Amino acid sequence: MKKLIHPRIAIYIVILIIGGACSTQKNTFVNRNYHSITTKYNGYFNARESYRDGLYRLDQMHEDNYEDVLSVFRYGSTQQAASIAGNMDIAYQKASTAIRRHSMNIRGVEYNRWIDDSYFLIARSHYFKGDHNLAILTFQYVIRQFDSPLKYHSKIWVAKSHIKTGQYNNAQQILARVARNIEEGLLDEQGIYLFNKVYADYYLQQRNFAQAIPYLERSVQLAPGRKSRARLTFIQAQAYHQERNYPKAQQTYARVLKLNPDFEMAFQARINMAMAFDTESGDSKFIHSELTGMLRDSKNRDFRDQIYYALAQFSMRQRKEEQAIEYYNLALENYRGNASQKGVTFLRLGEISLKNKEYMEAARMYDSTMVYLSREYPEHEAAGKKNVLLRELAHNLRRIEREDSLQRLAAMSTADRNAILDIIIEEIAEQARLEQQMEQERAQLRQQMARSGRGQAPGAGDGGWYFYNPSAMSFGRNEFYAKWGERDLEDLWRISNKRTMAFGDMGDFDMEEGEEMDPSGRVTRASLMQNVPTTPEKKAASNDRMAHAHYNAAMIFKDRLIDLPSAIKYFEALITRFPETEHKLISYYFLYTLYAEAGNTVRADFYKNLIINDFPDTDFAMILSDPNYRENIMARQNRVKELYTRAYNAYISENYPLAMELVAQSQSDDIETTREQAARFSYLKALVLARSAERETLIEQLNYVTENFVDTEVHEPATNLLAFLGGGALVADPKTDASAKGDRRGERGGAGREKIDPQDAVFSFNPDAVHFYVLLINTQKMQIRQVRNEINNYNREKFAEKNLNMSTLFFDQNRQLITITNFPSAREALAYGTQMKASLQQKEYDANAYNGFAISVENYPLFYQDRKLDEYLDFFNRAYIDLE
Repeated sequence: MKKLIHPRIAIYIVILIIGGACSTQKNTFVNRNYHSITTKYNGYFNARESYRDGLYRLDQMHEDNYEDVLSVFRYGSTQQAASIAGNMDIAYQKASTAIRRHSMNIRGVEYNRWIDDSYFLIARSHYFKGDHNLAILTFQYVIRQFDSPLKYHSKIWVAKSHIKTGQYNNAQQILARVARNIEEGLLDEQGIYLFNKVYADYYLQQRNFAQAIPYLERSVQLAPGRKSRARLTFIQAQAYHQERNYPKAQQTYARVLKLNPDFEMAFQARINMAMAFDTESGDSKFIHSELTGMLRDSKNRDFRDQIYYALAQFSMRQRKEEQAIEYYNLALENYRGNASQKGVTFLRLGEISLKNKEYMEAARMYDSTMVYLSREYPEHEAAGKKNVLLRELAHNLRRIEREDSLQRLAAMSTADRNAILDIIIEEIAEQARLEQQMEQERAQLRQQMARSGRGQAPGAGDGGWYFYNPSAMSFGRNEFYAKWGERDLEDLWRISNKRTMAFGDMGDFDMEEGEEMDPSGRVTRASLMQNVPTTPEKKAASNDRMAHAHYNAAMIFKDRLIDLPSAIKYFEALITRFPETEHKLISYYFLYTLYAEAGNTVRADFYKNLIINDFPDTDFAMILSDPNYRENIMARQNRVKELYTRAYNAYISENYPLAMELVAQSQSDDIETTREQAARFSYLKALVLARSAERETLIEQLNYVTENFVDTEVHEPATNLLAFLGGGALVADPKTDASAKGDRRGERGGAGREKIDPQDAVFSFNPDAVHFYVLLINTQKMQIRQVRNEINNYNREKFAEKNLNMSTLFFDQNRQLITITNFPSAREALAYGTQMKASLQQKEYDANAYNGFAISVENYPLFYQDRKLDEYLDFFNRAYIDLE
């Protein structure tokens, strides 16, 4: 009989095996399988489930915008993606724990086959949290460390991250490398499918539809399910549609329908098939009957706004504008909650009105467009700019209309005027009554909710802002529609059947700034009469407002809408109705140029003669009467520039008497300088005085510059120099200073180093003078605000007792200067710079994105005023090298 192992001994053996398997530094069969299985079914499993749950939620929240080309990936909006951050945090934590406990990285080789999956999952969790830099770093770690299919998947995800952040060049380079990997047979089918989708997305994000189509086609062929194939095929059809390849678009939309997509996609495919119909080569009656047939289908009741919109677009393609407008209005009447569709419809009506120069109607349409149009819509930004422009124009046109109406009201008899005022008072009282009624009903609704246990609207307590909460917004929307129905966003919207607010076209009858209502808060005849210009003073003010509105409207027509007839109309109305306007001369000149551009030489000459005869001493008259006037002006300006160059060169050569003489010439009667040129001469005089005069004289000149040339380029360096003078003398005795500089230059002409000749050097070397430390930042590579914050924090921590100051100046289009002041000597400035740059390097700032150097207070104006960067750096590298 065989002897059995005692149970206790068996338990001890199992414990020993498991205990040995726990080691992550022993590459045995038991260890590998123990850690792999534990990772797969514990840490990685839980991380993946949380990740999948987050993606599922994001997919459910995603709303397709069929007004634009659909996105390849259903990743929702930025706000929606933020809502799954908790899922991604859990995925990251679980996967990190699995790596920490079960990674078997022995001498650089990973023996747990689920560790690369865990890193890959961590990288994707960073991607969906929006931390794309960290995601890229983690994907790159997978690429370097693991030779598995995930290596190539990670490359594609790096490209996805670059696309998400708009770094298309980086994305394209990576995708090109992956394409070579595919040719080498290194990617599995899933990786090739992902590659084609990402490459399609790369082109679609840049609106390059033609290039996206081949990748969409291959994605469709590789798509794992019918739903994915239908979506990608629909996007491909949209790409053909955008490229105006209507036959291909129609064929591809038909393929979508054969894939039996969901109702909304099938509906949109039918609509788009009609929109892609080639009106030049087909029977338009067939498409029209198809769309009207869709209108009769009860299933499409909630989509009638989109069908009418499609009919309108189809009519526009047939050049039937009036019919299109009718359909657009029917689309608005059949609005069923699709705000973006309503916004696009308003946009199209606005475009028609703008094309037809119906500016007030266009302003109304564009204003409504911005209320409803989704920010994600491609034309949103352009529509917003037009809305601002038209709103400004409409404001001026309404101002003219309003002041005209008020002046007509002032001219009426008392009885007629009071009758109109009574109508206005009645309408305002009706609006107030309706507002009070609505507030009472809302209070009753709140009480009913409280009694029924619903202390708040649905979703109001979910912890988010009301307008980020779809259920709360839906509740409010339904409540509004139940009470008021569909109303346009406009003044007095509660009054569905408005009567005329005043006689004729009164426009807005708003209270003007400074005017008061009746003390009781009621609107009375007396309070309304404050608007009516019944006195000469009020009429003069009204005329002034009207004149400015005419001028503003004319300028908008001329420069921004390029509507020359309308510009002429309003300029001529201005000078005809208000002959004493301050805009008379400029209006004459613009009328001259507008008529000349239109080829109407008779009217152009008329206004030209008015300028010459009525304003003979102005530049406009001189330009029009003297063909060589411009050339003479240029000659005078060149003379001033030449004089400044000679004075500046004299200063650089240390010929201070000649520099002062030339500066004095600039102030003579026969030299005409602009304000900017006068500022430069005055500041140059201060620089000369810094070398050749007493401190008080220098300060007096700097004060003159800062007080008289506030908005010029020399104001800031002059202000800085004046402030620095308060900390100690800038210049020692000129003779002593010059000899000292000569001695130091001689000392620095040692072995292997070029001697600095005082006659040749633009800048002076004075290491004991007050110095600044300057960082020249490439703003294309570094965020200037972030660098400033780093330096501020560093100064507070390390140099709090020195009370250092910091200022920022623009150097050129791509670079800015950060100047830290003041240091008693060059050595202290350089020591500070060395420590501060070391701190920036520790924070991993790109050392190639900035350059640092010390500069004396005397050299700073020379360096900054003429941007002598290369010249100063050459001087700095030779003069300051022994001090570093």
